[in-house]
Amino acid sequence: MSAVLMLGIGHASAGDAYPTRPITMIVPFAAGGNNDVSGRVLATKLGEILGQPVVVENRTGAGGAIGAGAVATAAPDGYTLGFLSSGPLAANVSISKLSYDPRKDFTAIARFTVSPSVLVVAPSFPAQTLEAFIAYGKQKPGELNYGTAGQGSSPHLAGALFESMSGVAMMPIAYKGGAPALTDVMSGQIETAFNPILEVMPQVNAGKLKALAVTTTTRSSLLPDVPAISEQLPGFEVLTWNGLVGPAGLSPAIVEKLNSAVREAIKDPSVLARLKELGLEVAISSPTEFQAYIDEQIEHFAKLARIAKVEIN
Repeated sequence: MSAVLMLGIGHASAGDAYPTRPITMIVPFAAGGNNDVSGRVLATKLGEILGQPVVVENRTGAGGAIGAGAVATAAPDGYTLGFLSSGPLAANVSISKLSYDPRKDFTAIARFTVSPSVLVVAPSFPAQTLEAFIAYGKQKPGELNYGTAGQGSSPHLAGALFESMSGVAMMPIAYKGGAPALTDVMSGQIETAFNPILEVMPQVNAGKLKALAVTTTTRSSLLPDVPAISEQLPGFEVLTWNGLVGPAGLSPAIVEKLNSAVREAIKDPSVLARLKELGLEVAISSPTEFQAYIDEQIEHFAKLARIAKVEIN
């Protein structure tokens, strides 16, 4: 029997038997956040489909790099996986010195969801549409402030790209998180922010914030009447996304089994309903498509980091 045929049989056997014990899914952010909640939704359903518990382990710190590094150095046996987002898989390589290479140290399994941020202002702000906001900003160059979660964060990069494409000069104001930035938008301390849809929806629904636009190329099902920034500024896109990965060298048979399980999980109505509540759009992909997307997004975030003049630290 040829070595190639024996290798193929080995892969098939590994995939057929897997999993025989619980799987650890590392989430690199704190419990209760968008990445954690959506990861737990997937983990619960995967456990049902695979017949073994998928246990979420939060390993936080360094913008997701600590958890991602733990996945990168794990044994490629399918029992340590990572539910990683755009930060540790794409954006961070342009703003931080990492212990891992997102292009080489992971096996892409399946992209799961994408999510927009939302350009918001207070209901009392003079400009209540995207078009009016751009016109108002051009009349007051450098006078508008926007809240960020720090240098290189998604809100910072979204604001920098918006400045570059719209011609509106604004000043980024760094906060320790999204909530305090939104509090200052509502109180009029700053004019605007580009925050994840999950963070802004309660205030938008309560009438405390006005949503002017979303940062994906298409409108969000949660805010169908709110335009995408790309409708005014073609090509504008800054989104967050997440997906399932394993360490480099993961068996193709295991990758295929996990990808199939993710596709099955997303068909469950309760999973779809929960993701919609979180403002997440389903974006399932094949392993090959997900790896290509990661590579593309690394270049995209590198461009955004250059626009925002972010220095690697």
